[in-house]
Amino acid sequence: MLRWSFLLGIIFSCLLSSVAQVDQIWRYSYPEFGAGMNNNLYFRIENNNFVKNNEYFGDFTEGYTLMGYALQPSLMYYAGSQLRIKAGLHLVKYSGMEEFTEVVPTFSIHTKLSDNLDLIMGGLRGDVHHRLLEPLFNPENQYTRPIENGFQFIYDNDRLWLDWWIDWEQFIVIGDTKPEKFTAGISTEYNIRKDATDWQVSIPGQLIATHLGGQISNFEEPMQSLANMATGVKIRKEIGTGFIQRISLSTYGAWYMDLTEKSGLPFSKGQALYPVAEIGYKYGLLMLGYWHANNFVAPKGSHLFQSVSDYKVVNETSYFYEPKRDLLNAKLSFSKDFLQKIKFSVMVETYYDIPNAQFEYAYGMNLVFNPNFFLKKVHFD
Repeated sequence: MLRWSFLLGIIFSCLLSSVAQVDQIWRYSYPEFGAGMNNNLYFRIENNNFVKNNEYFGDFTEGYTLMGYALQPSLMYYAGSQLRIKAGLHLVKYSGMEEFTEVVPTFSIHTKLSDNLDLIMGGLRGDVHHRLLEPLFNPENQYTRPIENGFQFIYDNDRLWLDWWIDWEQFIVIGDTKPEKFTAGISTEYNIRKDATDWQVSIPGQLIATHLGGQISNFEEPMQSLANMATGVKIRKEIGTGFIQRISLSTYGAWYMDLTEKSGLPFSKGQALYPVAEIGYKYGLLMLGYWHANNFVAPKGSHLFQSVSDYKVVNETSYFYEPKRDLLNAKLSFSKDFLQKIKFSVMVETYYDIPNAQFEYAYGMNLVFNPNFFLKKVHFD
């Protein structure tokens, strides 16, 4: 059955000429480490105005609408050529609410340990920058939890890109009645063949683990550690600067593991196949993916891809559960830059649950403004 599902996914991908993993990295506000900015002090504004309407009607998650803006004013200082300090305030305001949903201080230190290796501590280069699959990491976190804090190593050269991070979500002290929470991840891609004028072949690898527990906490529930892995093969062809600019085809295998077997679910392991195809055109991406899974759960992933509902209760101790999932998902994005730091985008997403004949969709719009304002040169010993 798994073999036929894989073949079916490839056929659908080729026939519909679509893409399954839409790149949203440009929308996220983490500033790249700039060259030639030694001793420069900037005032930076990171602003994302968004509308996201999810029309979901199935058994696995409910529909809802996100509308509002995120604003992060900060001071950003380059202490020489290899160290950057950034400090500010992150604010989130949803339309229709009188108060700010989130007001948190932000601080990060980004240092270049070498030409290819970066270390970030504090606020991370996170979210969609981790390049994780949607079933493993929900892109909607850019609205609901855009700030990750911890430490992160990023390595990048001609052959290998690697992102290793720990996001510490909840700190505890002795006697706390709440659990320690953190997420650890590794995302990597190794280029077997990389030639801008020819086909490019790469092997992606992804691992994300969530932990709930802590030895010094008096939290009554048992410790829990869940992990997801994914790997596969990606083939990509750069076409040129015309209307159709690139095409790619990828196939991923994904796994779920309950490392402590304390999740309370009726299973402790699961797996999935995810063939996807992509066409990049002048103004965005067109996409299609086919998700075939058995007993799959990803705590950080989109709920539409899971085998367990996040809201529908069967009885007092369990949620709705359907072990096998067959889901087609297609997406179309459009984006346009206005000046250098103003970006507009529209996204339409569709999902079709094949066994349940359930069609669900979402659409959204973003206007992003991320300028730097030079203040002065600041030298220090």
